[in-house]
Amino acid sequence: MFSDGERGGERNTMLKDITTGNAKKDGQEFRFWFVGHIEEWCKAHNMPFDPGRFGLRNARGIETKWGVYRKDEVRDAYAPSSDKTAMSILIRGDFTFTFREADDNAACREVRLKSQGDYVIWREDVEHTWRMDEDSEILTIRWTMKE
Repeated sequence: MFSDGERGGERNTMLKDITTGNAKKDGQEFRFWFVGHIEEWCKAHNMPFDPGRFGLRNARGIETKWGVYRKDEVRDAYAPSSDKTAMSILIRGDFTFTFREADDNAACREVRLKSQGDYVIWREDVEHTWRMDEDSEILTIRWTMKE
C-alpha cells in the first residue's frame, strides 16, 4: 500500500486533485457521513469550512456514510423521507431495516442484511428505522434521482 502522495518512494506532484482519508475517522464529525454537502454541514454545526482539508469530500449530488453500530442499538423513530435514493451495503454484522411509505404508515417491509455485501436500495419518500442484531458496519450512499 502506498502512502498519500508517494509511489515507490517518489513524490507525485502532478496529481493534486486527489483526496484520501479513512471513512471511519472522517465521518466522526458528521454522524458517520464523510462525503456530501460538507460545507453546509459545517455551517449547520458552526464549524469553519476548509476546502483544503475536506477536498473532494465536499460533493453535491451524493452523500456517503460509514456507519459503525453496536449490537442492540435501535432507531425507533422513523427517519423522515428525503428527496434522495439510498443504498446501504453491509460490511460486517447483522442489520435489520424497517421501511414504510411516507403517505401509508400501515404498509411496512422489513429487510435484514446478514451476509457481507448484502444491500438494500430505497427510493425517496420511503421512511425507515433500524436495529442491530450484531455489532455492524454499514456503507450508505445517497444520491438525487429527480431532476
